[in-house]
Amino acid sequence: MLDLFNSADFIIFTTRDYASHSRISMSAASKRLLRLADKKLLTRITKGLWANTGHPWFHPLACVPYLLGKEQGYVSFLSALHLHGLVSQIPKTLQIATTGHARTLDSPVGIYEFLQIKPELMKQGTQWSDTRLPYLIATAEKALIDTLYLSTRKNRRFARLPEVDIRQTAFRRREFERLLNQLPIPPRISNLMRTRWKAL
Repeated sequence: MLDLFNSADFIIFTTRDYASHSRISMSAASKRLLRLADKKLLTRITKGLWANTGHPWFHPLACVPYLLGKEQGYVSFLSALHLHGLVSQIPKTLQIATTGHARTLDSPVGIYEFLQIKPELMKQGTQWSDTRLPYLIATAEKALIDTLYLSTRKNRRFARLPEVDIRQTAFRRREFERLLNQLPIPPRISNLMRTRWKAL
């Protein structure tokens, strides 16, 4: 049975996936998986979601597609800027742009922070990660736009930013300007974002 959790399909999986594969009820599957978690052979990420965190392909961000469920979303903000090399400081949370409600999930593999942005702002500027278990991530330019966008909102999230190194080769100024011009951002907010952008 443990060999199953070394296969690519069962590195990160749901209780339903396991029940279907094992041809057992959801209740029986849940009990069996909890026993394996008690023995430290699996990790319960959250209700109904499990991972073989000892597998070399596992990464906490690979859980993001499962945690989003039916919501649109992708890794963004400081998490993406760090992965692209624009921010050296490692963020304390794994930050995800979502069309769903803003929320935080404190899991055994990290704290996931879901930050809401409008669906129309999600149509450009993302790519699949170059990892064995892929997840959707904002480009460097889109991650900065998402971050600046939230910094203009009422709660002033990201009002204080760590040092952002836009000289990195991963960052393309023309692409940043193109996205800022094409995305449906109200002019007032766009102007505030440009002011912050020039101050970086």
